[in-house]
Amino acid sequence: MSIEDLFVQIPIEIWDKIVEEEPEWRHMHRFLEKYGFGRFAVLMVAAGLNDFQLKGKAEIVYWPKLKELLEKKETPTSLKEMEDTLKEFYTKERLPDLKLKRLNRFLSSKLAGRLWGTEPKGTAENFIGIWYELAATMGQDKDAKTIAFAMKCLGISLLMAGESDFSFEKIPIPVDYRVREFTKRLGISVKDDEDVRRFWNHVLEGIRKRVNINMIHLDSLIWQIGVLRKHEIVEYFSRFGLSELGEKIAELVE
Repeated sequence: MSIEDLFVQIPIEIWDKIVEEEPEWRHMHRFLEKYGFGRFAVLMVAAGLNDFQLKGKAEIVYWPKLKELLEKKETPTSLKEMEDTLKEFYTKERLPDLKLKRLNRFLSSKLAGRLWGTEPKGTAENFIGIWYELAATMGQDKDAKTIAFAMKCLGISLLMAGESDFSFEKIPIPVDYRVREFTKRLGISVKDDEDVRRFWNHVLEGIRKRVNINMIHLDSLIWQIGVLRKHEIVEYFSRFGLSELGEKIAELVE
């Protein structure tokens, strides 16, 4: 039985709960109401663009620490105020010069200006267009990990706002260490990141014939279980009442 055959057995309501387990959701959701959707979307994209080369695990040193800073600050009334607030955080991060440059590049862009005043529905309708524009704004390939991850953060923002009618299928899985390792643990030959993307795109296509998920759901699950030991995978799925399925998934990994 393949990983696709097993993942397709996960009910859509569980897939949604898995996304809510992501550190971006758990630590940032309270700011949606405080900021309003547009400002929150800008915040999430900006944070997503700089979620790399961290001091430790993102769920420990990045999203919780960012939350702590933002809780002490007033709601920004302009992109400049948001940049000034986030500068305090990125100045103390690894590669501060690079991250401050990326922060300014995005927050001073026309894209950030439009997102600032947007509503969920409009963002959802133009989701793929935003992806292309974000890549152009940052001077990166649209399939680059940080671009794909920033779009995942924007997608999570939409889901938090109750908007699920947007297309994420064309956006590749953000290939990081956990995703790459889990792919290898399934016995898949991985020469480069494109092999990883190709494999999971194929898996997603198969799952979507039965369950209406998108790459956000799939990436969230793989990221959360990617480096877990076999018994930890079983424990993870047991929390959702899927212990038997967890055992079958654990049997597949090396």
